[in-house]
Amino acid sequence: MITIATFPSPEEAHMFRAFLGSRDIEGFVLDENICQIYWLYTNAIGGVRVQVNEDDVDAAEALYHEYMESLRSGPYPVAPVRAWPIVVLATLLVGVPFFIFGRRKY
Repeated sequence: MITIATFPSPEEAHMFRAFLGSRDIEGFVLDENICQIYWLYTNAIGGVRVQVNEDDVDAAEALYHEYMESLRSGPYPVAPVRAWPIVVLATLLVGVPFFIFGRRKY
């Protein structure tokens, strides 16, 4: 068994194992329980490991690079949404009347 990749969470490791399984490579997830129970030790033990058999190492490494590249080229927005004028306007419309007229003097 050869370790192909390490991940900070078991969910990410299982996603990669499922990706390997879709390409007919059997992968195994190790150290997932220790990372779920004692999550502070995740960095100390090296994260959640995904291992494959010795026969599938070359194909699994190529698939790991393909998997990580597909994650990096995700559907990100071309231009960021600029909502700050709406937030400022809503804050002024809602917040100022409460600030001025909402006080009670006892």
